[in-house]
Amino acid sequence: MNTSRETKIYAVVGDPVAHSLSPLIHNGWIADHGFDARYDRVHLQSDKAGDDLRAMATTYSGLNVTLPHKIAALSAAANSSPEARTVGAANTLVREDGAWTAHNTDVAGFEAAMHAACGDELRNLRVLLIGAGGAARAAIVSLNRSGAKLTIANRSALNAAALANELAPHARTVGLEDIERLSADADVIVNSASLGHAGASLPSLSPGAGRPFLDLSYGKAAAGTLAAAANAGWAPHDGLTMLVAQAAVAFHLWFGVWPDQAKALRACRSKLQADA
Repeated sequence: MNTSRETKIYAVVGDPVAHSLSPLIHNGWIADHGFDARYDRVHLQSDKAGDDLRAMATTYSGLNVTLPHKIAALSAAANSSPEARTVGAANTLVREDGAWTAHNTDVAGFEAAMHAACGDELRNLRVLLIGAGGAARAAIVSLNRSGAKLTIANRSALNAAALANELAPHARTVGLEDIERLSADADVIVNSASLGHAGASLPSLSPGAGRPFLDLSYGKAAAGTLAAAANAGWAPHDGLTMLVAQAAVAFHLWFGVWPDQAKALRACRSKLQADA
């Protein structure tokens, strides 16, 4: 890729980040539109991620931020969108006047993934959400808005209750030991926990009978949980639809145009198949 002093630089920042398909997505869209830009990966291990991200505004025109730095990304910004403030985390930073404005495009990405897995009508859908970390925040905001009946299951039921109290006061909260029992009545299960990254296994599920199971991860990080869900009779869906949809909103924030999501999704599927 040819670059010059005028080339705008974008990147995805996280820990881990080597697996990220975001460069494939964004560099493909940059090429489609002929922009003088490039998109990189930045592996950031830091206990002062907010400061590190703030400093990156001198070099980068925009950033995508993934786990575990989404809350730090919000603190690194001089300004933030209402969506980012509602979620309490940011996954997209846009440089404006030398400082970051924080956005959260994960809510839109999650909505796209839910519609792809469950159809158009989400109101009163019984959703069992696994996890109460940073990845769950956008999902909870989206599900609360949609009118879904939400249960949050987490290793720490206290953490789940605190998150529900902040973002979805009517949600039910339980421990992981309740997942098998509660999955019997769920219309859909959403896994937001980084089980694959941590080497943990999916708790036992009731027979799925073809109901959807959505993992917000993709590739090797989601392979184990999706296989376990499929073996229990659930219909598995990975997080690629969410990844591409949230990326499209970020791309629009940076460049002012809407990219070809279907093309990017095909490229991601091909890459995962080639790497399998």
